[in-house]
Amino acid sequence: MYRISTIGLVSAALFGSTALSANEFVLNKVAKPISQAVKLTLDPAKDNFTGSTEIKLDVLDNTHIIELNGVAYTASDIKLGGAGQCDMTAKMLDTGIVQLHCDHEIKAGSYTLSLDFSAPYNRQSVGLYKTIDAGLPYLFTQFEMSDARRAFPVFDEPSYKIPFQVTITAPSSEKVYSNTPEISVSSKDGFTTHTFAQTKPIPSYLVAFAVGQFEELEVKGMKVPGRVITTKGKIEMAEYAAKQMPVILSALEDYFGVDYPYPKLDTVAVPEFPFGAMENAGLVTYREDIILVDDKNATQNAKQRSVSVIAHELAHQWYGNLVTMAWWNDLWLNEAFASWMAAKITYQVHPEFESNLRLSKNNVMGLDARLSTKPIRKPIKTEADIMDGLGLAYSKGEAVLSMVENWIGEEAFRTGIRNYIRDHAYQNTTADDLWNALAKASGKDVAKVLKTFIEQSSYPLITADIKGNKLTLSQQRFVTAGTKAPAQMWTVPVSIKIGNGKQSKELTLLLDKQTQTFELPFKPTWVFPDGQGMGYYRWLLDQQQMQALLANAKEGLNTRERKALISAADALLDAGYISGGDLLKTLGEFVNDQHPQIVSTALGYLQSKKGTFVDNSNSELWAKFITARAELAIKRYGLVTKAGEDAQISKLRPTLISLLGFEGQDKAIINTAKAQSLAYLKGEGESDSYLIGTYLAIAVFNGDVAFLQQVQGAFETTKDPQKRTHLLHALGYAPAGKAQQAVLAYSLSEHILAPDLSYLFGGQDYTEARQTAFRDWAYTNYDALAAKLPPFALPRIPAYLGGGCKLEPLERANAFFKPKAEQVPGYARSLAKLEEQVNNCVKLKAREQASVDKFLK
Repeated sequence: MYRISTIGLVSAALFGSTALSANEFVLNKVAKPISQAVKLTLDPAKDNFTGSTEIKLDVLDNTHIIELNGVAYTASDIKLGGAGQCDMTAKMLDTGIVQLHCDHEIKAGSYTLSLDFSAPYNRQSVGLYKTIDAGLPYLFTQFEMSDARRAFPVFDEPSYKIPFQVTITAPSSEKVYSNTPEISVSSKDGFTTHTFAQTKPIPSYLVAFAVGQFEELEVKGMKVPGRVITTKGKIEMAEYAAKQMPVILSALEDYFGVDYPYPKLDTVAVPEFPFGAMENAGLVTYREDIILVDDKNATQNAKQRSVSVIAHELAHQWYGNLVTMAWWNDLWLNEAFASWMAAKITYQVHPEFESNLRLSKNNVMGLDARLSTKPIRKPIKTEADIMDGLGLAYSKGEAVLSMVENWIGEEAFRTGIRNYIRDHAYQNTTADDLWNALAKASGKDVAKVLKTFIEQSSYPLITADIKGNKLTLSQQRFVTAGTKAPAQMWTVPVSIKIGNGKQSKELTLLLDKQTQTFELPFKPTWVFPDGQGMGYYRWLLDQQQMQALLANAKEGLNTRERKALISAADALLDAGYISGGDLLKTLGEFVNDQHPQIVSTALGYLQSKKGTFVDNSNSELWAKFITARAELAIKRYGLVTKAGEDAQISKLRPTLISLLGFEGQDKAIINTAKAQSLAYLKGEGESDSYLIGTYLAIAVFNGDVAFLQQVQGAFETTKDPQKRTHLLHALGYAPAGKAQQAVLAYSLSEHILAPDLSYLFGGQDYTEARQTAFRDWAYTNYDALAAKLPPFALPRIPAYLGGGCKLEPLERANAFFKPKAEQVPGYARSLAKLEEQVNNCVKLKAREQASVDKFLK
């Protein structure tokens, strides 16, 4: 699964049987499914559906009760067939478990469980859900983490990996798809029954189907048949994905040394989707603005995102689908591996994207340093436990895997992965199985490293000290300044780059003690303690060594390393080792870097300080400072995209235009944005595909209600997913007052789908007045907002409303959400994390405000 934010808004082995049986959300282990057949009657025009299922199972111990999972359906005619057969009654628990009771004792043995059921289509983008696209109804599924139970009775846990056989009866006007090829079709009275081949063993969360008036494009060049499937009127935008999939799939087959394991590979572009994509075996689903890309006019950003997400989901076909985690506590590894693999494959097939410069660790290290953050391998009971820190699991896990691969070498890592896939195909595993495979392939104690990063939170701060050709490394837990935390130790592969003007060299040193001294091959004049940016740690040099590094950074460090240096400097502010003014000075100097990605990174970190240090007292000074930095790059690269220019420049320019238009209120930029946006809405001329999204946001922010209505009208009528996303994002920048309130009311209308809210709310925190108005609206309309969001997204609301660098919003969030903590699992955790984040920011502001103000003056 590729995760996107839905709202702007773990040696521990798998739980032992005692722990599992004590978990009220986990099925008792008295019965085990062997295979399951599901028959459904699905009509997208209706609001409810019916079905029946037959589950072959083994009863392992004598019992009166068999448990399976279910939410929101009504079961009837429940029969257990076999020796000692009986009619059963059902009791649906709040935990998502259904208890099926037999009056007499069921003896251990083999049985067939059959039942009928009916349920409403979900309208919050989970389970079997209905959506309307261009006036036509469609049905889609999203079962991960635990929502297959909303569509049919099932043993809905990943360890129950069994063959499924799906049969769907639908109106003959509708097309129907599932995980496997159709093996028979029959029609009667306007309805067609589609019987699909039995799947290979898969967990329930990978079962999928779709019903509607779809269009198809054949994908050629794969070893198995495949199609890109879209809702009506969009198939012409499927060509880019259809061309990329065979290339990506071939690269993955080569890496794993195993062919794609399923009989077909269909891709579905879904207009309403709560995540970015989902790796359903043989029927992969994607949010349509990710998969539908105009090959001729799309930006490299859009193409790179599409390729990366495709690679992520297809990597799951081996890691996650063919080999599946035994329990959700190893979901982190499932997703981390797919993210790591996607980065490798994307760079392999499209080196021009320069995706090798992406540093996933920078997305999450600030969060990981907090005391309230849990390890990414942790006990899991509820779906809220799964979702808590899931973004951290993706990015931290990917970074740690990259660090380990860099330490043991690419060949040993690939050999370990190949052996792991071969030895555990169609089985369930735990993380320890992978550690053992990597250790055997490399001859190194991989588990010793990985467990210290995966089974404890945070990461080390590595202090490096040079005396001649002796390097002393020491470690302690990285914490924000003034925070007291328990002492921790890691086994760390420290990548070191050293230079002395004549030569440079990279070394990887294993730090497994508090302090160790290593002999270097020569006496360096500078040292960079994060060679290739591979370390999941922060580092510290004394002032003299830091100055030597900065003086040699442009010549001695590559682009990825300079990017890592910028993020490390930013972290040292939080830890209290440099001042706010010194950080702004350092970041400002990197705006002159030759590589556009470094310029963008430096400007991004600069702008991130606005929420902490800028208020009415210094806002003009801030605007002058940040726009002056942007203008340095504008002078080099210009205001408009040039034919044949480096795509990295084209990717940077929207950041520069945004700073000048929003922060600098540059009249020429604003007028250009308005003119370009009007032409785009009218379909006149060719718009700059890199800049139009930024222009729209600037134009809406500086526009009136009439212009807002034009944007809204275009949003409701366009069939282009990329354009729809641009317009949706722009609507979130409606100016304070009636326009903003109109957009917020519009967010609860049928035109805005549940997953759209993250895009629409993305701009609501720009300016304090608009942020306050949004918070007031969200509290007033909480019930409607909560009813619209997917259930798993609710725990994110407190952070969205109470975050920032002021105590008043935090206090309001605590007062509002604490009474609801028992109703919504996850609110208590969200509030605890929110409190630490806000208090840390308030302390940082108090400590460094004077330094920042002095620098700005």
